[in-house]
Amino acid sequence: MFAKATSSFVKQIESSGDLIPVSSLNDSDKLQLLSLVTKKKKGWFWQKPKYCPSSFTLQEILTSDALIKPAVTESAFLKYEGKFGDKMEASAETQFAHLSFSLEGQDAVELESSFGNLKKQELDLQQLLKIVEKSTINLNHPFVQQACEKRNEILCIVNEKVITSQKCSISEHTQIEEKCGGTMGLKTKILKVSVDDDGSVTKDADVVLEIPPRTVIAYSVTELLINQNGHFELCLLSDKCGGFDKVLLDRNKRACASTVCAPLSCVDGAHKSQQSALKMDIPSEASLIVLKPAIEEANQQFQPFLELSEENCQQLFRLYCEFLYHEETVSFLENALDELSAAEQPNLLGLQELDSAQAQKVKELLQILGYSCSNKEGSSTKVIKTPELLIATFYLFSALAGMSEESLAVLGICCETQILPTLHYLINNVSDDGMIPVDDPNLLPLREEDNFYIAHRLFTLSNVCLEVRESTIKVITDIQPGMAPVLLCIVLQGFAILSGIKRNMSNPNMQS
Repeated sequence: MFAKATSSFVKQIESSGDLIPVSSLNDSDKLQLLSLVTKKKKGWFWQKPKYCPSSFTLQEILTSDALIKPAVTESAFLKYEGKFGDKMEASAETQFAHLSFSLEGQDAVELESSFGNLKKQELDLQQLLKIVEKSTINLNHPFVQQACEKRNEILCIVNEKVITSQKCSISEHTQIEEKCGGTMGLKTKILKVSVDDDGSVTKDADVVLEIPPRTVIAYSVTELLINQNGHFELCLLSDKCGGFDKVLLDRNKRACASTVCAPLSCVDGAHKSQQSALKMDIPSEASLIVLKPAIEEANQQFQPFLELSEENCQQLFRLYCEFLYHEETVSFLENALDELSAAEQPNLLGLQELDSAQAQKVKELLQILGYSCSNKEGSSTKVIKTPELLIATFYLFSALAGMSEESLAVLGICCETQILPTLHYLINNVSDDGMIPVDDPNLLPLREEDNFYIAHRLFTLSNVCLEVRESTIKVITDIQPGMAPVLLCIVLQGFAILSGIKRNMSNPNMQS
């Protein structure tokens, strides 16, 4: 709830800026100015970096005890009130072969936010530059060493934060939205953020979270570029990247004798393959044929699924389908598999926050990969003999984690209604102009009104336009597609393989 509210706030006021939404209420106390944050670079081309606040400050990792205390200014930022979210209205009259119907729908997932009067605190960076000009970082500090050993992490300092000035509450409401004359129902959630001027708390909600005054809801960072002698630079320009000096990285590279995965070299090799993933700039209003490189790469990444037994394949597909209705589980597994694929011990404390049924299914999936969780605190491990399968699973979960909660739920309905083969065929067989004949027998399921509505909804949420014309179906990217169409295609490729849809991995134009 808190993460959704802060994410929506940042998206609305600064979609392409430097502000980072706070993902956990527990992180608020850690996010003091000059606190250290690790920036984890992501490997897949659609992923954004992940920021993790720490309990350390810049002062604590320096070799000198000289006090670092630059000037801090606090000012009124803005008053944030509004009603935002994935609210969309769609209306279309469609003639599909000999079937005519009208389609009207309105998405009910929305975010009503009123964080009230927000304040901003920021460092005087010019003064900070002078203070730390001759300072050096203690390279033997455990926190610095661990970040350096991971090789894909950058140390940053908090230079700015946005805080609340009033008590707020976030409430979550669950409702059922009826589809197509009531034949289909979809659970949706409405999230509301409101200022409690009189100290009252919302009662008519499934879940209520109270936010105290001076809670950090967003922040920005400055990356550190650390040299082999401990001297460092503050990266003040957008094209200046932080990190550790290559010599320092090589010096700290160690062979881990007690790693989670084995053989380590195989996992490292598979994990490094992420770094060479293709880059894509998705054009607006273009045929999905522009996604052919992404589809081909997905097919390569999912090759290990083809080597699974039919039983394991069906078991994985069943688990994936069940996870689609639990965004928090998808997020947890994406993080756990990220750590496993980097040959690190995964943090399984988050299992306690999942309901017992979901936690058990998570353990079941990890068991398929060769990793077992003990019933007590901590975990026991087994050798992962097929790291390629781990990477393929991680690849698919990373794509799912990039989709919205509603997109995941609608995808779950697609699995239940068994229209995945049709959607898979559709995205793999469009022409250069985005057209496909309406009378194609492989698209027969879309002639049913409910099926078309579900497909239309999923594509719309993925920034893809699905339009039925007199003799053709047109499938093109939206005006501002972003990475959403890529994620949809990747997920449909993976699900097609796991569900047993007939395929030819050497040819991206696969038919069901």
